[in-house]
Amino acid sequence: MIRTFVALDLPTDVQRDLAAFCAPLQKLDAAVSWIRPDRIHLTLKFLGNVEESAVEAIGDALASAVETVRPFRLRPAGCGAFPSLREMRVLWVGVQGDLEPLMALHRRVEEALERLGFAKENRPFRAHLTLGRVKGRRQLKALQEALTARHTYQGVIFDVSEVVLYKSDLKPDGAQYTPLKRLPFRGGPERSGEF
Repeated sequence: MIRTFVALDLPTDVQRDLAAFCAPLQKLDAAVSWIRPDRIHLTLKFLGNVEESAVEAIGDALASAVETVRPFRLRPAGCGAFPSLREMRVLWVGVQGDLEPLMALHRRVEEALERLGFAKENRPFRAHLTLGRVKGRRQLKALQEALTARHTYQGVIFDVSEVVLYKSDLKPDGAQYTPLKRLPFRGGPERSGEF
């Protein structure tokens, strides 16, 4: 069995920008387990443990789901915490830009994988980039204030032109993600301009 999920990758310049965004938050020394910038991604669907023999069928289903999708653009923007700033467990940055194509992509992925027996997510899809997980109360007030002060954050615009099926291995220094399949969009040329 391997632990898997479907996600959008972030280009290196976006990862660097998110690292710069996180740096002052990390200096607060709050009880947070921070995600390494090169491991930050936008999860579309967590599949959990699957048989290795299922990877091909999952890849084929995803390839069919994205073959007519046109590339689109997103930008990390805003920040917050789940379930709320008062009860922080997960620190995140949101996204803005071509949200309708993103939501349509999410629906396509859900429907394709539902046909393979994966249950649809009950909660509404909330596109976000997880920055870290809160592990205790140390410096929590300072962290809340710092996030509130950065709520207008605008990151680097990036192109989305594929989905990735990842394998996740839990290691002492955090999860390690290995791409199993890269599934490019084939619905037309890349977008140009802002949004």
